[in-house]
Amino acid sequence: MTVNRELLFIEPDEYTINGDLLKFTGQRVSNKQKILGYYRIRSEQEKAALQGIQHPLTVQVAGKVGPINAPTNQNEFNFQRYMLGKNISNEIQVTQLRSAASPPKLGLLRQFLAIFHVIRKKMIDHFERMPQPLGWFIQVLLIGYQSEQFQEQMDQINRLGLLYLFTLSGMHVFYLVAMIRFLLRQVGTTKETTDLLLLGILPIYGIIGGSSLGLVRSILMTWLHLASQRFGQWHLTGIETWSLVLLMNLFYSPVAVFSLGAQLSYLLTLILILSRQKKQWLTGLQMGAFTIPLVLRQTFVWNIWTIPLSILIGPIFDWLIFPVVIVGMIFVPFQLVCNGVLKILAAFFSWSSDLPGTIIFGKPPAIFILFWLGLLLACQVKPKKLLLLSCLLLSGVCAYGWIHLPLNDEVTYFDIGQGDCSLIKTRFDRQVYLIDTGGKLSFNTEKWQVRNSRTNGETVVVNYLHSQGISRIDRLYLTHQDTDHVGNFPSISQSINVKQIIVPVGMEQLASFQRRLQLSRVKPSAVVAVTNQVHETVPSLALQILHPFERGQGKNEDSLVLLYRSGKTNFLFTGDLDRANELKVLEKYPNLRADIMKTGHHGSKTASDPKFIQQVQPKLAIISAGRNNRYGHPNEETLVTLRKYRVPFLLTARDGMIKVILSKQGPPKLTTYGQMNIY
Repeated sequence: MTVNRELLFIEPDEYTINGDLLKFTGQRVSNKQKILGYYRIRSEQEKAALQGIQHPLTVQVAGKVGPINAPTNQNEFNFQRYMLGKNISNEIQVTQLRSAASPPKLGLLRQFLAIFHVIRKKMIDHFERMPQPLGWFIQVLLIGYQSEQFQEQMDQINRLGLLYLFTLSGMHVFYLVAMIRFLLRQVGTTKETTDLLLLGILPIYGIIGGSSLGLVRSILMTWLHLASQRFGQWHLTGIETWSLVLLMNLFYSPVAVFSLGAQLSYLLTLILILSRQKKQWLTGLQMGAFTIPLVLRQTFVWNIWTIPLSILIGPIFDWLIFPVVIVGMIFVPFQLVCNGVLKILAAFFSWSSDLPGTIIFGKPPAIFILFWLGLLLACQVKPKKLLLLSCLLLSGVCAYGWIHLPLNDEVTYFDIGQGDCSLIKTRFDRQVYLIDTGGKLSFNTEKWQVRNSRTNGETVVVNYLHSQGISRIDRLYLTHQDTDHVGNFPSISQSINVKQIIVPVGMEQLASFQRRLQLSRVKPSAVVAVTNQVHETVPSLALQILHPFERGQGKNEDSLVLLYRSGKTNFLFTGDLDRANELKVLEKYPNLRADIMKTGHHGSKTASDPKFIQQVQPKLAIISAGRNNRYGHPNEETLVTLRKYRVPFLLTARDGMIKVILSKQGPPKLTTYGQMNIY
């Protein structure tokens, strides 16, 4: 990254504040390019001032500019590609932000468009002050804005496989057009005049509605259809309009079609076009079926209630959700009633999402997705539906087996930032072990600074486990008490069944550990404290415990040291063990050797004693550390030691996730995901 000074133009509806983080999309005044910006707010007063802004800003900023990072863990959400779909490829980490002393004059078009961005911002703030969840539903459905507080409800809807409820924006445009036609008809406006008004109103609504890809797709289809009816010699059919808009999308932003929202929007609109003569329940069934392959590819999870709810959701949306939202928005006396109805609906979604029936399927290969979509499309036109459905079921079973029955052992080191987290899973996923969970340190955070966000234990670790079809951890080894090793275990346990936790003896009594245990879904009886003399309640441990030798307090010097053997390959995990205790381990186990060793304490000079490295003789060292971390890890002294004994090393901050696949037929295969290099 390079340090730049930039003059940026920011619309009032193109920024969000989460705790002490300001995130915005701005346009460079110099070259009109869009850029993603982040700024850490310095005071509560500054935060209040930023929240009150309701007009466009031209700001002078200073900060580091660079490309948006690609994902560094396998199957991690590709934020870089998502932003490329919005034609944004660079970001700026802002260190200074102030209003421009002499902002340049805006062109007439920009001034005209700014009016509608101001209207949208005022609507966002107004709906935020309404009774909730009514205001949040209005924000999502009508102006394409999702409040942070609405995330829980959206997560529940997503778990039920009903993503398209808010991504298929054509429903909103359909209702808007129908409502405008009805109102204008009541005052005697002709159909021709109404169509002309709609041609002007729809682009404006596209801006106020947030300009999401799904909304723009729907508006363009409606606009082209109306224009061809009014002015064209050739009246476009639904499928012709759909195809033309798709081509326009591919020309303007081809990367956007990789997003799940775009895929659902285009695919389900196509199903609606093809199913116009069919009953609503059958259309709902088809839409639910078509979402499954795309949802599995992106989220790796399927809920058995998706299909029955897909049949119900059409009438629920038509006759309940949208009318209640419109009435609650327009008629203030009815807001409390409408809010109560939506509370009941939200409770129904919450209850439904907690029902048993979630299947951790895993990420199917792309060839299966294409095959399934082809079979479903064939069912639309072919008479032999039973044969096609049988092929669909059989291929689904094959894909499930392909994911859930891997033929090799695997050891994976996550890029978890400044922390540690490693995964061991054996052939056919018979045993799954996690060593530490990562976790983010917080330094004297005040209430106004707290951000609502998911932990990287969820976005990285749980996401990867689900992509591999894994729904449980047989044993979670927590090497010691530090937050960057154990902080994520409560959030991970909310989505993954943790059967047993292994900790160094003494750590189980710490107040910090007990607080985390209460926040998790792990029963206290599942916690086992151990020394190198393995507790008899932990039979047949696949990982040999080499340290600690006695009771401690869960500090660095008490870290678990673990040795895992797979075939002829030995893996050593040392937590944050210090040099003095590394030498004690050598005294206890003079023949200790490791092919792959995770260096202690993130490559700090307090670990990786030269004598320890010399005797263990690793063929490869793994260093888990965060990018640009405040501790300077890995320390140069440790790197000098590794070079002295000719130990090559990989660094998660540079190389991303590191995966080792172990095969009985050949040497281990090692893959890194920072640059997607294969060694």
